Amino acid sequence: MITTAENARPSRAPFLPGDSNMEPISRQAKRGIVAACIGNFIEWYEFMLYGYFATVIAAQFFPASDPAASLLLTFAVFGISFLVRPLGGIVFGYIGDRYGRKVTLSTIILLISGATAAMALVPSYDTIGMAAPILILLLRCIQGVSAGGEWMGSASYIIENAPGNRRASFGAWQPMTIVLAMMTASLAAFAVTTLTGSELEHWGWRIPFLAALPLGLVGLYLRLRLDESREFTEAVRENGTEKTPLRSTLAHDWRSILLVTTLVCSPTMGTYVIFSYAPTFLTVRLGIDAGTARISGLVGMMLVVMLIWAFARLADRIGRRPLLIAGATWVLVASPITFWLFNTRNPICLIIGFALIGIGLAMMLAPEAAVFTELFPTSRRYAGLAIGYNLGAILFGGAGPFIATALIQLTNSNYAPAIYLSGGALISLIAALVVPETLRFSLRSGKAKSVDITP
Repeated sequence: MITTAENARPSRAPFLPGDSNMEPISRQAKRGIVAACIGNFIEWYEFMLYGYFATVIAAQFFPASDPAASLLLTFAVFGISFLVRPLGGIVFGYIGDRYGRKVTLSTIILLISGATAAMALVPSYDTIGMAAPILILLLRCIQGVSAGGEWMGSASYIIENAPGNRRASFGAWQPMTIVLAMMTASLAAFAVTTLTGSELEHWGWRIPFLAALPLGLVGLYLRLRLDESREFTEAVRENGTEKTPLRSTLAHDWRSILLVTTLVCSPTMGTYVIFSYAPTFLTVRLGIDAGTARISGLVGMMLVVMLIWAFARLADRIGRRPLLIAGATWVLVASPITFWLFNTRNPICLIIGFALIGIGLAMMLAPEAAVFTELFPTSRRYAGLAIGYNLGAILFGGAGPFIATALIQLTNSNYAPAIYLSGGALISLIAALVVPETLRFSLRSGKAKSVDITP
């Protein structure tokens, strides 16, 4: 076990929020951040495809006399994949803190690309019976194991290479590439749905899944060429690696783990319910044309991407907590209004609904990578994030589409998902009110440090 020193980081020019004298970043580090973001994009494109093809997958692999029950089973498998994410987090968290971020991220992208492409090759229920849903479940679990190590790995790598005064700005590329990946997956689904019903169900939906293989090979090539993160390299050179990062983070960082779990509640729940589940809700429950539902969601996602970048720059000036508090409050209030707009079935109102709740989600997503990584020391960052983030994803993320669907079936109310989202926002708001401001935290120690402003 190692002891983390408060002053282990080499001295650098002090910075203040908004200081025009920005800490330099090497060209090599920039290339590494770009490669990490591209790999992150590929990872989440492949992971989100399942949600966008939920209705087709339901008919192909989970047939039932009741279409609603079939769809519920499909989203149950979507949620079950999140249950195995802690396994991926534990395994990749250990590897990431012991052997580095590069080898971990390379393994992850190879794993999920193979599983996603294999989904396209699984015969339907009519062909092989119960083996079909079992194979889909197993492959989805492999995706879940992979995703269990991706977010914290790419976030750690980006923040550990970023200038100290622009961590939120650089870290914002992590959620931005996730939303861009969701947009791409949604566009792929929209393009494929132009096929006739039989073409779509028999082979059309498989094309975006097969595309995962060449995309994954590109991502693997990029990640194998990465240099190890600057911060991790310095920490290992000075103090070595943590021998038992999982045990150590549970003993020393349990407060940070709890904060990450609760802070991730609303943005994760909102991302999956609004941008993954809502298009299906609009189509199946409200009878809105699938193309209209997809386009409305895409417009909302485009706005979120732009706002994340703007809010991240603000987070580097005024801190992380104000945006976390404002975002959670916004979603708490906006969720019922959004679903009221959805229920009008008016295309313009649909776009306004997605955009409205997207503002609050962007506020929380913008500083997320920065504040989460800043809560943990370098030696235990991957393991700590793996536990906190994946626990939050299990409780509030992957279960979102399933719970939303179940609540609608139970209450027969189209507003049930709004109450669910508001409850998640309340949990994140409480966490945002108690989380420390991490703007000036030492990345090496995960604790507050004094800033010398003497010229």
